[in-house]
Amino acid sequence: MVNRIFVIVCFALIIVSCKVNRELVPPNLERLYDPSASAIHPEINTFNISDTSSVIVEKIFTKELLFNQANDENKMQARVKVIWFLYEVGEKQHFIDSLSTTFSFNRSENKKSYIIEIPVKTQKGKEYFIEIVTIDQNRKNSQYAFERIDRRNEFNTKDFMVFDRYTDEVIIEPYINNNTLFIIRHYKKTFDSLNVFFFRNQNTIPPPPGLDDSIKYDFEKYDSSWVCYFDSLCIEDFTKEGIYYFTAENKPRNGIPLYRFSSNFPVVRTPNDLIKPLSYLGYNDSIPINDSTGKLTKLAVDNFWLGKAKNMDKSRELIKTFYNRVLFANIYFSSFKPGWQTDRGMVYIIYGLPDYLHKSDKDEKWIYNPSGIGTGISFTFTYYPNPFSLNHYILDREKLKITGWDEAIEVWNKGEVFYYQNQF
Repeated sequence: MVNRIFVIVCFALIIVSCKVNRELVPPNLERLYDPSASAIHPEINTFNISDTSSVIVEKIFTKELLFNQANDENKMQARVKVIWFLYEVGEKQHFIDSLSTTFSFNRSENKKSYIIEIPVKTQKGKEYFIEIVTIDQNRKNSQYAFERIDRRNEFNTKDFMVFDRYTDEVIIEPYINNNTLFIIRHYKKTFDSLNVFFFRNQNTIPPPPGLDDSIKYDFEKYDSSWVCYFDSLCIEDFTKEGIYYFTAENKPRNGIPLYRFSSNFPVVRTPNDLIKPLSYLGYNDSIPINDSTGKLTKLAVDNFWLGKAKNMDKSRELIKTFYNRVLFANIYFSSFKPGWQTDRGMVYIIYGLPDYLHKSDKDEKWIYNPSGIGTGISFTFTYYPNPFSLNHYILDREKLKITGWDEAIEVWNKGEVFYYQNQF
């Protein structure tokens, strides 16, 4: 791992690293889930690389960077600063450390992305919460991200890293696709094979905010299991939608989950993908089981939106907004289920972006109140510890006083995009 980090950092010249004042980060993170707030959208993950350190891995896409010659070398360069703030998780969130590192990338026509790795000191037996700010220095534009680093067990999810078997490039997002054969490595132990436990996707969606959540998750009851040998891995073994849990043990624990959702995930493209989220708007019509081509399903989706909007132009506006929200729900909120099927995804799709967002290691609080007068509508999402994801939050329904759900659904079904500020 040490050699690997050295090679990757050589692609990006480290200009400077320094300590950072914690006051730089704003308390209101309403931009956190707004894709239009930043020009850069790096893939980010964290991994444990030794008993005393972890690493932030970022994949920054070349097409999102601004290159210019405003530098001492007069070369076409992009400059990216990464700032991180580390907290120890306990009864109270305790600030531990921070650092700022600036990188310079020389422009290359053939390079689609840059991968950087930044080490962070951590200890076995502890749990951490890390805030990461990535700044395009040329644009003066920033992107926020939060990651959880769990080191409490002998084997933790973050102890494993997934690599492309042919290029040996780290795979940051934990999704299986048809195009990539992969291998899983542990920072301390070598595994030629791991046990795989498969849990199929239940396709359950949360009930409206005002109702009790009756969804129960069973993390022990798997659908099938087998031994995966990485030197003869066959991607056909991973075509079903669901969770593939890799572990050295004979039970699904102390390992790493990888996910297989729809074929174009997180993009929503097929008729089957397009029709499922409509259940939030009350669409319950059945589609003929013999619709193997998807034509009848696509026709049903088109008729649904045209029936709401009454004309083609308005229908296109509704479709663009609704499915963009579904897409970004998948990007931001996916856990052991697709993001659009989670509590945060449901609220994000129907209500849009919150006006105020406060986040800690234990929960997120979203507030819809653009005028700042009164209490508005507030949703609290509590972190849900589980063996299959460090990104699953559940809506605290007991704290809800008003939701405005019925009004929001009514607006959508009248052919209008729901924005909280337009209704109350």
